Amino acid sequence: MIHLAKFFLWLLSLMPAAMPYWLSRKLAGLWMRLSPVKRHTAERNIERCYPDMPVEQRRELVRESFVHYLCSVLETGHNWYWPVEKLQARCEGITNEALLLDALDCGKGLVVLAPHFGAWEYLGMYLQRFPDIAILYKPPANPALEAALLDRRRRGGAKLIGATPSGLRQLYAHVKAGYGVGVLPDQQPSRGQGRFAPFFGHAALTGVLAPRLIHRTNAKVLACVCERLQGGRYRVHVLPVDDAIHSDDLDVATAEVNRAVEQCIAIDPAQYLWSYRRFKKRPEGAPPFYDFKYPCGSGPCPRFFLILRVSSALRRAVRRAPVPNSLEPSLGARRQRRRERWYGLPAGQEVPE
Repeated sequence: MIHLAKFFLWLLSLMPAAMPYWLSRKLAGLWMRLSPVKRHTAERNIERCYPDMPVEQRRELVRESFVHYLCSVLETGHNWYWPVEKLQARCEGITNEALLLDALDCGKGLVVLAPHFGAWEYLGMYLQRFPDIAILYKPPANPALEAALLDRRRRGGAKLIGATPSGLRQLYAHVKAGYGVGVLPDQQPSRGQGRFAPFFGHAALTGVLAPRLIHRTNAKVLACVCERLQGGRYRVHVLPVDDAIHSDDLDVATAEVNRAVEQCIAIDPAQYLWSYRRFKKRPEGAPPFYDFKYPCGSGPCPRFFLILRVSSALRRAVRRAPVPNSLEPSLGARRQRRRERWYGLPAGQEVPE
Protein backbone atom coordinates (compact mmCIF):
# COMPACT_ATOMS: atom_id res chain seq x y z
CA MET A 1 0.00 0.00 0.00
CA ILE A 2 2.86 2.38 0.81
CA HIS A 3 4.45 1.70 -2.57
CA LEU A 4 1.13 2.40 -4.29
CA ALA A 5 0.78 5.71 -2.42
CA LYS A 6 4.35 6.70 -3.31
CA PHE A 7 3.70 5.87 -6.96
CA PHE A 8 0.55 8.01 -6.91
CA LEU A 9 2.48 10.92 -5.40
CA TRP A 10 5.20 10.47 -8.02
CA LEU A 11 2.52 10.81 -10.70
CA LEU A 12 1.32 14.02 -9.04
CA SER A 13 4.89 15.31 -9.10
CA LEU A 14 4.80 15.23 -12.92
CA MET A 15 2.30 18.09 -12.99
CA PRO A 16 3.58 21.59 -13.79
CA ALA A 17 3.94 23.90 -10.82
CA ALA A 18 0.73 25.83 -11.50
CA MET A 19 -1.51 22.83 -12.19
CA PRO A 20 -2.39 21.81 -8.58
CA TYR A 21 -3.92 25.23 -7.91
CA TRP A 22 -5.72 25.22 -11.28
CA LEU A 23 -7.15 21.75 -10.69
CA SER A 24 -8.18 22.64 -7.16
CA ARG A 25 -10.31 25.52 -8.38
CA LYS A 26 -12.03 23.17 -10.84
CA LEU A 27 -12.56 20.27 -8.43
CA ALA A 28 -13.28 22.06 -5.14
CA GLY A 29 -17.05 21.76 -5.60
CA LEU A 30 -16.84 17.99 -6.14
CA TRP A 31 -14.48 17.67 -3.16
CA MET A 32 -17.07 19.43 -1.00
CA ARG A 33 -19.87 17.11 -2.15
CA LEU A 34 -17.81 14.01 -1.42
CA SER A 35 -16.65 15.32 2.00
CA PRO A 36 -19.85 16.37 3.82
CA VAL A 37 -18.31 15.99 7.27
CA LYS A 38 -15.40 18.27 6.41
CA ARG A 39 -17.76 20.68 4.66
CA HIS A 40 -19.98 20.86 7.72
CA THR A 41 -16.90 21.33 9.92
CA ALA A 42 -15.66 24.21 7.78
CA GLU A 43 -19.11 25.81 7.67
CA ARG A 44 -19.56 25.57 11.44
CA ASN A 45 -16.03 26.81 12.21
CA ILE A 46 -16.40 29.84 9.93
CA GLU A 47 -19.93 30.55 11.14
CA ARG A 48 -18.83 30.63 14.78
CA CYS A 49 -15.47 32.32 14.24
CA TYR A 50 -16.85 35.04 11.95
CA PRO A 51 -20.40 35.61 13.23
CA ASP A 52 -20.63 39.10 11.71
CA MET A 53 -19.63 37.99 8.21
CA PRO A 54 -22.48 37.99 5.65
CA VAL A 55 -23.83 34.54 4.75
CA GLU A 56 -22.79 34.72 1.11
CA GLN A 57 -19.28 35.75 2.07
CA ARG A 58 -19.06 32.83 4.49
CA ARG A 59 -20.14 30.41 1.76
CA GLU A 60 -17.46 31.76 -0.55
CA LEU A 61 -14.91 31.46 2.24
CA VAL A 62 -15.87 27.81 2.77
CA ARG A 63 -15.39 27.06 -0.92
CA GLU A 64 -12.06 28.89 -1.08
CA SER A 65 -10.86 26.96 1.95
CA PHE A 66 -11.61 23.71 0.11
CA VAL A 67 -9.66 24.99 -2.89
CA HIS A 68 -6.58 25.39 -0.70
CA TYR A 69 -7.25 22.14 1.16
CA LEU A 70 -7.35 20.17 -2.08
CA CYS A 71 -4.36 22.07 -3.40
CA SER A 72 -2.36 20.99 -0.35
CA VAL A 73 -3.12 17.37 -1.25
CA LEU A 74 -2.19 17.77 -4.91
CA GLU A 75 1.03 19.62 -4.05
CA THR A 76 2.28 16.69 -2.00
CA GLY A 77 3.81 15.13 -5.11
CA HIS A 78 5.95 18.22 -5.68
CA ASN A 79 6.94 18.37 -2.02
CA TRP A 80 7.99 14.72 -2.03
CA TYR A 81 9.76 14.36 -5.35
CA TRP A 82 10.92 17.72 -6.65
CA PRO A 83 14.52 18.71 -5.85
CA VAL A 84 14.64 20.90 -2.75
CA GLU A 85 16.38 23.70 -4.64
CA LYS A 86 13.63 23.70 -7.26
CA LEU A 87 10.98 23.89 -4.55
CA GLN A 88 12.67 26.70 -2.67
CA ALA A 89 12.99 28.68 -5.90
CA ARG A 90 9.18 28.87 -6.08
CA CYS A 91 9.13 31.22 -3.09
CA GLU A 92 8.90 34.94 -3.81
CA GLY A 93 10.54 35.93 -0.54
CA ILE A 94 10.04 36.24 3.21
CA THR A 95 8.29 39.13 4.90
CA ASN A 96 10.12 40.19 8.08
CA GLU A 97 13.05 37.91 7.29
CA ALA A 98 15.24 40.04 9.56
CA LEU A 99 13.15 38.91 12.56
CA LEU A 100 13.92 35.29 11.78
CA LEU A 101 17.63 35.82 11.18
CA ASP A 102 18.06 37.92 14.34
CA ALA A 103 16.25 35.30 16.44
CA LEU A 104 18.47 32.53 15.09
CA ASP A 105 21.63 34.56 15.67
CA CYS A 106 20.87 35.63 19.24
CA GLY A 107 21.82 32.23 20.67
CA LYS A 108 18.82 32.00 23.02
CA GLY A 109 16.95 29.42 20.97
CA LEU A 110 13.88 29.94 18.81
CA VAL A 111 10.40 28.40 18.74
CA VAL A 112 8.57 28.86 15.43
CA LEU A 113 4.79 28.49 15.61
CA ALA A 114 3.64 27.18 12.21
CA PRO A 115 -0.12 26.49 12.08
CA HIS A 116 -2.10 24.68 9.36
CA PHE A 117 -2.21 27.64 7.02
CA GLY A 118 -1.60 27.78 3.27
CA ALA A 119 1.20 25.50 2.08
CA TRP A 120 2.38 24.26 5.48
CA GLU A 121 4.07 21.20 3.95
CA TYR A 122 6.00 23.45 1.58
CA LEU A 123 6.99 25.64 4.53
CA GLY A 124 8.78 22.68 6.10
CA MET A 125 10.78 22.21 2.91
CA TYR A 126 11.55 25.92 2.59
CA LEU A 127 12.78 26.27 6.19
CA GLN A 128 15.49 23.75 5.38
CA ARG A 129 17.37 26.78 4.07
CA PHE A 130 18.07 27.43 7.76
CA PRO A 131 19.89 24.31 9.04
CA ASP A 132 19.54 25.37 12.69
CA ILE A 133 15.74 24.86 12.62
CA ALA A 134 14.51 21.37 13.53
CA ILE A 135 10.91 20.32 12.91
CA LEU A 136 8.72 18.47 15.40
CA TYR A 137 6.40 15.88 13.86
CA LYS A 138 3.85 13.37 15.12
CA PRO A 139 4.98 9.83 14.16
CA PRO A 140 2.27 7.94 12.25
CA ALA A 141 1.13 4.57 13.53
CA ASN A 142 2.41 2.80 10.41
CA PRO A 143 6.22 2.37 10.60
CA ALA A 144 6.49 2.06 6.81
CA LEU A 145 4.64 5.34 6.38
CA GLU A 146 6.90 7.02 8.92
CA ALA A 147 9.98 5.78 7.09
CA ALA A 148 8.64 7.15 3.79
CA LEU A 149 7.81 10.52 5.37
CA LEU A 150 11.24 10.86 6.93
CA ASP A 151 12.97 9.84 3.72
CA ARG A 152 11.15 12.48 1.68
CA ARG A 153 11.25 15.30 4.22
CA ARG A 154 14.90 14.87 5.19
CA ARG A 155 16.33 15.03 1.70
CA GLY A 156 17.15 18.72 2.14
CA GLY A 157 19.08 18.08 5.34
CA ALA A 158 16.22 18.77 7.76
CA LYS A 159 16.40 17.56 11.33
CA LEU A 160 13.06 15.94 12.24
CA ILE A 161 12.22 15.19 15.88
CA GLY A 162 9.39 12.82 16.70
CA ALA A 163 6.85 13.79 19.36
CA THR A 164 7.85 10.91 21.64
CA PRO A 165 9.27 11.03 25.19
CA SER A 166 12.82 10.67 23.89
CA GLY A 167 12.08 13.09 21.06
CA LEU A 168 10.82 15.73 23.48
CA ARG A 169 14.01 15.49 25.49
CA GLN A 170 15.92 15.98 22.28
CA LEU A 171 13.66 18.94 21.46
CA TYR A 172 14.44 20.71 24.74
CA ALA A 173 18.16 20.09 24.33
CA HIS A 174 18.06 21.46 20.79
CA VAL A 175 16.42 24.71 21.88
CA LYS A 176 18.62 25.11 24.97
CA ALA A 177 21.65 24.78 22.69
CA GLY A 178 20.51 27.98 20.98
CA TYR A 179 18.90 26.47 17.88
CA GLY A 180 15.40 26.75 16.46
CA VAL A 181 12.46 24.36 16.26
CA GLY A 182 9.15 24.47 14.38
CA VAL A 183 5.96 23.21 16.04
CA LEU A 184 2.29 22.99 15.06
CA PRO A 185 0.40 25.09 17.63
CA ASP A 186 -3.15 24.35 16.43
CA GLN A 187 -3.23 20.56 16.57
CA GLN A 188 -5.80 19.42 19.12
CA PRO A 189 -4.11 17.33 21.83
CA SER A 190 -5.54 14.51 23.89
CA ARG A 191 -7.33 15.37 27.09
CA GLY A 192 -4.83 15.80 29.89
CA GLN A 193 -2.20 17.13 27.47
CA GLY A 194 -3.73 20.54 26.87
CA ARG A 195 -5.80 23.35 28.29
CA PHE A 196 -8.85 25.16 27.01
CA ALA A 197 -7.97 28.61 25.73
CA PRO A 198 -9.96 31.13 23.68
CA PHE A 199 -9.64 30.80 19.92
CA PHE A 200 -11.81 33.27 18.00
CA GLY A 201 -13.82 33.66 21.21
CA HIS A 202 -14.48 29.94 21.71
CA ALA A 203 -12.83 27.49 24.08
CA ALA A 204 -10.42 25.27 22.15
CA LEU A 205 -8.32 22.52 23.68
CA THR A 206 -4.78 23.75 23.03
CA GLY A 207 -1.53 21.89 23.49
CA VAL A 208 0.74 23.05 26.29
CA LEU A 209 3.95 21.75 24.72
CA ALA A 210 4.82 25.03 23.01
CA PRO A 211 4.16 27.38 25.98
CA ARG A 212 6.00 25.07 28.38
CA LEU A 213 8.95 24.78 26.00
CA ILE A 214 9.06 28.57 25.66
CA HIS A 215 8.80 29.15 29.40
CA ARG A 216 11.45 26.61 30.41
CA THR A 217 13.99 27.61 27.78
CA ASN A 218 13.22 31.37 27.61
CA ALA A 219 13.54 31.06 23.85
CA LYS A 220 12.55 33.63 21.28
CA VAL A 221 9.14 33.05 19.66
CA LEU A 222 7.92 33.81 16.16
CA ALA A 223 4.95 32.72 14.06
CA CYS A 224 5.58 31.61 10.50
CA VAL A 225 3.24 30.63 7.66
CA CYS A 226 3.49 30.13 3.91
CA GLU A 227 0.93 31.93 1.77
CA ARG A 228 -0.03 30.16 -1.45
CA LEU A 229 -0.04 32.41 -4.54
CA GLN A 230 -1.35 31.72 -8.01
CA GLY A 231 0.87 30.07 -10.58
CA GLY A 232 2.52 27.69 -8.13
CA ARG A 233 4.27 30.47 -6.23
CA TYR A 234 4.58 31.04 -2.48
CA ARG A 235 5.39 33.76 0.02
CA VAL A 236 6.60 33.10 3.57
CA HIS A 237 5.43 35.40 6.38
CA VAL A 238 7.21 35.80 9.71
CA LEU A 239 5.15 37.46 12.46
CA PRO A 240 6.20 38.65 15.93
CA VAL A 241 4.48 37.14 18.96
CA ASP A 242 3.50 39.10 22.06
CA ASP A 243 5.70 38.73 25.16
CA ALA A 244 2.68 37.39 27.06
CA ILE A 245 3.57 33.99 25.67
CA HIS A 246 6.46 33.92 28.18
CA SER A 247 4.02 34.32 31.10
CA ASP A 248 4.37 32.09 34.17
CA ASP A 249 0.61 31.59 33.97
CA LEU A 250 0.11 28.66 31.60
CA ASP A 251 -3.43 29.79 30.73
CA VAL A 252 -2.17 33.22 29.65
CA ALA A 253 0.63 31.71 27.58
CA THR A 254 -1.71 29.20 25.93
CA ALA A 255 -4.17 31.94 25.05
CA GLU A 256 -1.32 33.88 23.44
CA VAL A 257 -0.46 30.87 21.29
CA ASN A 258 -4.00 30.95 19.89
CA ARG A 259 -3.81 34.71 19.34
CA ALA A 260 -0.65 34.18 17.31
CA VAL A 261 -2.54 31.65 15.16
CA GLU A 262 -5.36 34.16 14.69
CA GLN A 263 -2.83 36.73 13.43
CA CYS A 264 -1.54 34.19 10.91
CA ILE A 265 -5.06 33.44 9.69
CA ALA A 266 -5.74 37.16 9.18
CA ILE A 267 -3.21 37.15 6.30
CA ASP A 268 -5.77 35.25 4.19
CA PRO A 269 -8.57 33.47 6.09
CA ALA A 270 -9.38 31.23 3.10
CA GLN A 271 -6.02 29.49 3.41
CA TYR A 272 -6.57 28.17 6.92
CA LEU A 273 -7.58 24.51 7.37
CA TRP A 274 -11.15 25.22 8.48
CA SER A 275 -12.16 21.61 7.81
CA TYR A 276 -10.14 20.54 10.87
CA ARG A 277 -12.30 19.85 13.95
CA ARG A 278 -10.48 22.32 16.16
CA PHE A 279 -13.37 22.46 18.68
CA LYS A 280 -14.21 18.75 18.80
CA LYS A 281 -13.27 18.37 22.46
CA ARG A 282 -15.39 20.63 24.64
CA PRO A 283 -15.22 21.82 28.25
CA GLU A 284 -17.22 19.71 30.65
CA GLY A 285 -20.92 20.53 30.35
CA ALA A 286 -20.57 22.50 27.09
CA PRO A 287 -22.80 21.48 24.16
CA PRO A 288 -21.20 19.81 21.13
CA PHE A 289 -19.69 22.24 18.65
CA TYR A 290 -20.43 20.01 15.65
CA ASP A 291 -23.74 18.21 15.14
CA PHE A 292 -23.34 16.63 11.70
CA LYS A 293 -24.78 13.16 11.03
CA TYR A 294 -24.22 11.09 7.92
CA PRO A 295 -27.25 11.35 5.63
CA CYS A 296 -29.02 8.17 4.52
CA GLY A 297 -31.59 8.54 1.80
CA SER A 298 -31.38 12.33 1.71
CA GLY A 299 -28.80 15.00 1.07
CA PRO A 300 -26.46 15.69 -1.83
CA CYS A 301 -25.05 12.14 -2.24
CA PRO A 302 -27.51 9.66 -0.60
CA ARG A 303 -26.39 6.67 -2.69
CA PHE A 304 -22.75 7.32 -1.87
CA PHE A 305 -23.39 7.26 1.88
CA LEU A 306 -25.77 4.32 1.64
CA ILE A 307 -23.02 2.31 -0.09
CA LEU A 308 -20.55 3.31 2.63
CA ARG A 309 -22.88 2.19 5.41
CA VAL A 310 -23.81 -1.09 3.71
CA SER A 311 -20.16 -1.92 2.96
CA SER A 312 -19.19 -1.19 6.58
CA ALA A 313 -21.98 -3.45 7.83
CA LEU A 314 -20.87 -6.24 5.49
CA ARG A 315 -17.27 -5.98 6.66
CA ARG A 316 -18.38 -6.22 10.30
CA ALA A 317 -20.57 -9.24 9.49
CA VAL A 318 -17.74 -11.02 7.71
CA ARG A 319 -15.30 -10.41 10.54
CA ARG A 320 -17.78 -11.81 13.08
CA ALA A 321 -18.70 -14.84 10.97
CA PRO A 322 -17.38 -18.21 12.16
CA VAL A 323 -14.41 -19.64 10.32
CA PRO A 324 -15.45 -22.52 8.04
CA ASN A 325 -14.12 -25.95 9.05
CA SER A 326 -13.13 -26.71 5.47
CA LEU A 327 -10.16 -24.35 5.44
CA GLU A 328 -6.93 -26.09 4.50
CA PRO A 329 -4.16 -25.53 7.10
CA SER A 330 -1.53 -26.36 4.50
CA LEU A 331 -1.87 -23.02 2.67
CA GLY A 332 1.23 -20.90 2.21
CA ALA A 333 2.25 -18.51 4.96
CA ARG A 334 1.22 -15.51 2.91
CA ARG A 335 -2.32 -16.79 2.32
CA GLN A 336 -2.50 -17.87 5.95
CA ARG A 337 -1.70 -14.35 7.16
CA ARG A 338 -4.27 -12.93 4.78
CA ARG A 339 -6.92 -15.24 6.18
CA GLU A 340 -5.91 -14.30 9.71
CA ARG A 341 -6.44 -10.62 8.91
CA TRP A 342 -9.71 -11.36 7.12
CA TYR A 343 -11.20 -13.34 9.99
CA GLY A 344 -9.86 -10.99 12.65
CA LEU A 345 -7.74 -13.52 14.50
CA PRO A 346 -4.87 -12.42 16.75
CA ALA A 347 -1.40 -12.35 15.22
CA GLY A 348 0.21 -15.77 15.28
CA GLN A 349 -3.02 -17.74 15.90
CA GLU A 350 -3.73 -20.24 13.18
CA VAL A 351 -7.06 -20.43 11.40
CA PRO A 352 -8.92 -23.36 13.03
CA GLU A 353 -9.69 -26.41 10.99
